[in-house]
Amino acid sequence: MFDTLEQARTVAAQQAFREKAVCYVVRGSELLVFDHVPDDSGVQVPAGGVEADESPAEAAMRELWEESGLQLSDPTYLTSYEWIRPSPRRSQICHVYAFAAAPNTPDAWTHPADDHVFAFRWASVRHPGLDWEMDAALPALQQSLFQESP
Repeated sequence: MFDTLEQARTVAAQQAFREKAVCYVVRGSELLVFDHVPDDSGVQVPAGGVEADESPAEAAMRELWEESGLQLSDPTYLTSYEWIRPSPRRSQICHVYAFAAAPNTPDAWTHPADDHVFAFRWASVRHPGLDWEMDAALPALQQSLFQESP
C-alpha cells in the first residue's frame, strides 16, 4: 500500500506501470459486486485502466458508468497498491475509490460491457468473496465504514 495517491502515481510513472481505478460502491454495509454471464471469471468490482487524459478519480467514475450503468460522483480515495498480474507477469498500480449508492439502487441487475454481460448484486462488505486480488483494499474500506483497525 502507498501512503498517498501522489506517491503511487509517481511510482507508476517511474516504473511505467499501468494505472487502474478500482470502484468500491457501498450501499449501507453492502458492496456492489458482479459476475460475468455466462462464463465464470470470478467475483469482481468495477475497475479499469486510467487513460492518459484523466485522473484516477475520473477513471473510476467512467469505469463505474461503463461497467455498471451507475452514474455516481464524488468518489472518496481510499488507497493505492501494486498488483502483479501473474500471466503474463506485469505490475500495475491500483487506485481504489469508494462511492455511496442510493438506498433505492436495485438489488440486482445485468449490464452489457466490453463484449460481456455483467450480473450485479450486493455482497457483505465484510466478506464479499472477491477474486483477482480486488479485496486488497477492503481493510481501508472497512475501516472507513466501521472505524475498525485495518
